[in-house]
Amino acid sequence: MSSIFELEKPVFGRENSSVELVEASDADTTLTAAQSVNSLVTMTPTGAKTVTTATAAAIVAELGTGVRIGTTFSITLRNEAASTHAMTLAGGTGVTLDSDNTNTAAAAATRSFLGRVTAIASGSEAITVYSGVTSAH
Repeated sequence: MSSIFELEKPVFGRENSSVELVEASDADTTLTAAQSVNSLVTMTPTGAKTVTTATAAAIVAELGTGVRIGTTFSITLRNEAASTHAMTLAGGTGVTLDSDNTNTAAAAATRSFLGRVTAIASGSEAITVYSGVTSAH
């Protein structure tokens, strides 16, 4: 008789319930794969800055053996500037920001993003990132 685990084929990949805190310097920043998955990126920019995700291939690898098309993760930008300077999210190779997105976190605001894996074949990995809510702080 098969066990329930054999019947359901559970996936035991990376545990994605924790949030990676990335305290970025006042500079354009490229995130590592680990920093691109379920992360809170904080910065106090003195000018407009860009935060770029890792490549889709690196993020898919980071998500582990359980990754599937439809796997999701979050990225949150927290802009701690008092006024005027925005943080903008950009995608690494294979990471597309949805055309309806607002990809910036204005000064004194936080914006959330949801990444969704759309392809996992080696060499063709792809992710689409959707903007979510923004809030003042």
